[in-house]
Amino acid sequence: MSTQTIAQWVAAQLAAWGVRAVYGVPGDAILPLLAAIAAHPDLQFYSVIHEATAAFMATAHAKYTGELGVCVATSGPGIANLLNGLMDAKKDQAPVLTITGQVSANNLDTDYKQAADANLLLLPAVGFSGLAASPAAVNDLLVKALRLSVAQGQLAHLAVTKDLWSRPSTQPVRAPEPYLNTKPQSAPEVIDGVLPLLNRADQPAILAGRGCSELGPLLLAFATHWEAGITLTMPAKGVVPDTHPLVLGGLGPGGSEASSRMLAEADLLLIAGATWWPELYLPDHLPIVQIDTVPANLGGRIPVTYGIVGDLALLLPRLQEGLQKREKPHWQQRLQALKADWEAKVAPECTAAGAPVPPGRAIKALEAVVNEDAVICLDVGDHTVWFNRLFRGTRQKILVSGGWRSMGFGLPAALSVKLAAPERQVIALVGDGGLAQSLADFCTAVRYRLPVKVIVLKNEWLAMERDRMELMALDYRMTRVHTPDFAAFARACGGAGYTVHEAAELEQVLDAALNSPEPAIVQIHTAAPVFPGLVSQLTRENQLQERSELVWV
Repeated sequence: MSTQTIAQWVAAQLAAWGVRAVYGVPGDAILPLLAAIAAHPDLQFYSVIHEATAAFMATAHAKYTGELGVCVATSGPGIANLLNGLMDAKKDQAPVLTITGQVSANNLDTDYKQAADANLLLLPAVGFSGLAASPAAVNDLLVKALRLSVAQGQLAHLAVTKDLWSRPSTQPVRAPEPYLNTKPQSAPEVIDGVLPLLNRADQPAILAGRGCSELGPLLLAFATHWEAGITLTMPAKGVVPDTHPLVLGGLGPGGSEASSRMLAEADLLLIAGATWWPELYLPDHLPIVQIDTVPANLGGRIPVTYGIVGDLALLLPRLQEGLQKREKPHWQQRLQALKADWEAKVAPECTAAGAPVPPGRAIKALEAVVNEDAVICLDVGDHTVWFNRLFRGTRQKILVSGGWRSMGFGLPAALSVKLAAPERQVIALVGDGGLAQSLADFCTAVRYRLPVKVIVLKNEWLAMERDRMELMALDYRMTRVHTPDFAAFARACGGAGYTVHEAAELEQVLDAALNSPEPAIVQIHTAAPVFPGLVSQLTRENQLQERSELVWV
């Protein structure tokens, strides 16, 4: 049996599990590992500016491909910097493995520089965290971490003391077993047991989430047969065309009033592949059926009437076969009226002109020029709710920081998606506050010649926070942000930079940027009106608070 170093064995083990890209920042506690990754013919190391970017890239890779994402960092501050991106992986159940260096074994738990307990640093994020301080432990711990991450969608972490990397290893590489990806499935009688509920519904509705990605035709066929209206979580925009008469838009303060009214009038809701939704927009009386691939997701946020576990690609056709075809003309007419009323209400927002650019007009301009199958990576901010409110998806794929809701996600996500899918148009839609948090890694796009397009709505506010403070009669001046000329920054990095001052310039500039072969930033100077859905959201929150207080009286 040939001898290799532990670093070389780790690299070979990652390659055997299908890993092709590793993201990180070089540091002295992982240098032999980085050299081994660089030397392996099937692996590529992407060096970024900040460890949080590396973690977000690994998370976005996992969300986009469904495959294992991997990031690495050195000891101490390198590990700490990963935490924000790793929490995103945990909250969205993305299979991510992070490998970190650690000080030498004789310096553990001392005052040596960069010595810190990695397990404690990452405790809020990880499902498993191990420390390898002896050669014999590396094999068992890495394979355990890989298995948990791939089989259970957990975030797993392995720390290796720096003195181990160059030690010899004679351990064989262990490839993954094919059964690790086996999905749990409810028993046939449990699946059939929901059919009476579905068949009794006169005014059914569907809430579709990220689990329906790539299943658009199946979802639409099921909804058409059941004559159910569809509302979508943010990651599901583009799963089915927004132009379809059964699709009523997003849900929540950034969604459509048509969706909210539909749920208020529905007599049954089917939640398919969604793990997050705004509870304030689900009526208390509404019976809920939930189907998901993960048993723990059923009833995870609110109690459900009936739950089914299984692969949605198999469950949707099976349930459709058991549905009685029963026409619901009154419900169909009501859904069409709700959709028409909503479209008429937001039409002025879609066509508004002037300078600074109305945010709704910017979203509609993007919709007009973006490719049908583009990947849009949304950062967190005011632009997100405008996107949810007005963007009509076709076949786009939307990536978000769903449960963690971290600013700074958009650009790193776009970088890793472009690496995974170089043939697709990849856009980061960001606000000025969010872009400022990850801006340095636009240099990474230039370094690796990744022609991502960053579209930044620059209104010089943390607008969501400002709006809330204004509506609460609080002094909101601290929510103003001061950011650079992003277009000039892009050019300084070696990319392309564009600026839009007036609405009339939007389509021409966006079209030029999206067709540029370079990484580019499009800076759109936008207005910052109070978002229309926020008043409704605050009203619902206040009503919930009043009900909670009555319980304690």
